[in-house]
Amino acid sequence: MIMDKILEKLNKLSLPAVILVASLILGGFFYASQVNKQRSIERQQQIKIETEKQEQLAKELKEQEAKEEAEQALNTCIGNAEDNYSDRWHKECKAQGKLTSKCIDINELSFDEYLKKYGLTSEEYVKERNLTPSNPDDPVSARLSASFDYILKRPSECSCRLAIDPYVNLFDKGLDDDKAECLRRYPQN
Repeated sequence: MIMDKILEKLNKLSLPAVILVASLILGGFFYASQVNKQRSIERQQQIKIETEKQEQLAKELKEQEAKEEAEQALNTCIGNAEDNYSDRWHKECKAQGKLTSKCIDINELSFDEYLKKYGLTSEEYVKERNLTPSNPDDPVSARLSASFDYILKRPSECSCRLAIDPYVNLFDKGLDDDKAECLRRYPQN
C-alpha cells in the first residue's frame, strides 16, 4: 500500500517532470540553434564588410594607378614637347652656322659615339671637363660622372642666341601649343 501510494505520486509527478525535461532539452536545442544562427549572420556580415573594404581598397588603388599613369603620360608629353623645342632650336642654330662641330656632335651623338669619334676614354673626358667624380680611382664612378655631364650639362653649353626673328616666336609658340595639347590630352584632377 505504501508502495502503491508512492508509485501513484511518482506517476502524477513523472508527466510534469518529463514535460519539464523535454522542455529544457528542446529549449537548449532552440537556444543553441539561435546562437549558431546569430554567429552565422555575424560571420556573413563580417565577410561582407571585409569584401567591401577590399573592393574599396582595390578601387582606390586602381584610381591611384590611373592618376599616376595620367601624370606620367603628361610629364612624358611635356618632356617630348621640350625636347622638340630644343631640337628645333638646335637645328636652327646649326642651320645658321652658330654651333661648333663639337656642339653639333654633342647634340647628335650618344656619349659612346662621341668618345669614339674623338678618341677619348671616360677618364680623359673627366679630365678635359675638370669634373670631380665621387671616387676618382673607380672607373665606374668616372664613367657615371662623365655620362651625367654629357647628357645633362653639356648640351646647355652648346646653344646659341637667335636674333629675334619669326623662328624664335614660332619655336616659343610651338612649345606653348605642344604643352597646351599635353594638358588637354592628359588633364589632371
